Amino acid sequence: MRFNHRAVFGLLAAGAASLSAVLTAPAAQADSGHYIQITNHAGILANTCYKWRDVEGKDYCHNVRPVNTTWQAYFPDGATGAKIDLSTSIVDYATRDSAAVFDTSKNHCFEITGLVDRPKLTETGC
Repeated sequence: MRFNHRAVFGLLAAGAASLSAVLTAPAAQADSGHYIQITNHAGILANTCYKWRDVEGKDYCHNVRPVNTTWQAYFPDGATGAKIDLSTSIVDYATRDSAAVFDTSKNHCFEITGLVDRPKLTETGC
């Protein structure tokens, strides 16, 4: 069986280009419709801060959220994830718990439980 060297080289080049496109494809990015929702069922005034992955200048916090309230933080355009830091308003604003979100193509719901000395941030599903 005889191979045409140009045809084989062309197939190899096309395969390498396809593989390169797959390896350098960008991570899934958020659209403006998905969010992180947090409900405070703890005995604290809660602060939640959001550090958005792969976007600059969009980080922010929700502060002094009372018990039995719910709030949302929408993924900014281009975000590929988030880190959520939980602190309390009463003690010293030090981070007491954290959570990470990697899938920005859907909503994520969290619940805060516990007391001032050990509040907990747990993903519950929406």
